[in-house]
Amino acid sequence: MNQEDRLPSDDHVFPVAWYAVGFQNELKRKPLKKRLVGRDLVLYRDARGDAQCVTAYCAHRGADLSLGHCTAKGIVCAYHGWAFNEQGDCVDIPAHPNRPIPDFAKVTAYPVIERGGMIWVYPQSKREARPAPLPLFEELESSRFTLAPYEQTWSAHLTRVVESVLDVAHLAFVHKKTIGRSLKPEIADLHVEVPERDVMTIVNGGGTLEYRFPQQWLLRPTQEGKSTFINYVTFTPIDKNRTAIYGYAGRTFARNIPMVNTVFSRYSRKILREDQAVVESQHPRPIPEALRMEAHVPADTPQVRFRNRWYAFLTSDEPKIILDGARETTDNRAAHTFS
Repeated sequence: MNQEDRLPSDDHVFPVAWYAVGFQNELKRKPLKKRLVGRDLVLYRDARGDAQCVTAYCAHRGADLSLGHCTAKGIVCAYHGWAFNEQGDCVDIPAHPNRPIPDFAKVTAYPVIERGGMIWVYPQSKREARPAPLPLFEELESSRFTLAPYEQTWSAHLTRVVESVLDVAHLAFVHKKTIGRSLKPEIADLHVEVPERDVMTIVNGGGTLEYRFPQQWLLRPTQEGKSTFINYVTFTPIDKNRTAIYGYAGRTFARNIPMVNTVFSRYSRKILREDQAVVESQHPRPIPEALRMEAHVPADTPQVRFRNRWYAFLTSDEPKIILDGARETTDNRAAHTFS
C-alpha cells in the first residue's frame, strides 16, 4: 500500500484558522447563535461593544445562551441568570450570591476579531489558542472600494466549495446565462503559480484569482484601470456537510448611486446559486482521498494544486479540528502555521 492509499479521510478534518461567522452589522445587542466546525457558538457584545464568543450552552443546565442577554458582567443565561465573562468564567450565580463560584462553572471562550466588516472566530479555546494574525486582503479594508455583501450556505463539504471557485473550465457551462455567456469552453491561456505554500494565483484571461489556504479567495482584474471591480469570498465549514460562504462584490465606481449595492449583491447570489446546484450534486461529498480517483486534465491544475495542499495538511502536524461523530476535538500537537 503506497502513501496515497494511506491518507486519512478528509470529511471530518478541518484546519484551525480564522473563519468568518457573519457580518459585523448582524451582531447588535441581542446574542447571536452560530455554528462553526460542528460547534454551536454564541456571539455577543460586551460592555465596551467588542464582539465575544463562547460555546452556546450554559455550564449549569445546558440552556442556550443565545436566549439570554448581556450586562456589564458578560452574557447572562436566561434560565437561572448565571453570568459568564469574556474568558468563559462564571462570575455570578444569583441563587447563591455569597458562596464561592465552583471551578466547573465555565464555558469555552474563543478568540474573536472584527475585520473587513466581518466577525471572525478562531475555533480553539481562548485559554490555549495562539492565533497568527488574519492575512486579510487589503482591498477589504481600503477606502477605495465600496463593498456589496452577500452570503449563502451550501450543503457541501468545504473542499468541494473551494474547488468550485478555483475551477475556470466550468464558467462557460454553469454560468452560460451570466458571467460565462461570452466565454469559450476552450482553456488555452491558464497560468497557475504558488509563490508561497498557502497562496495560489491563477491568471485566466483578464482576471487574476488569488487563493489563500484554507478559506479566502479574491478575483481582481489582471490589469487595473480607472474603474475596478473585485469579488471576494471566504468559506466557513459549518460542519462536514455544510459550508457558509460570505462575500463582497467591490467596486471603485458608482459608489454613491442608490441601490447599486443591492443590485451587485443580488447578482452575486444568483451566480452562487448556479454553482450551488452542481456542487451539491457531487459524489463523493468531499474531494476523493486520492488524486487518481477522479480524472484530471490541464484545465484542472488549480484544483490539483489545492488537493496537494489539502493532503499535505491532512498528513502533517498542522493543527486540526477533528469531528468524531457527535464529539469534536482539537489536535493541538502543532503550532499555528498559517501565514
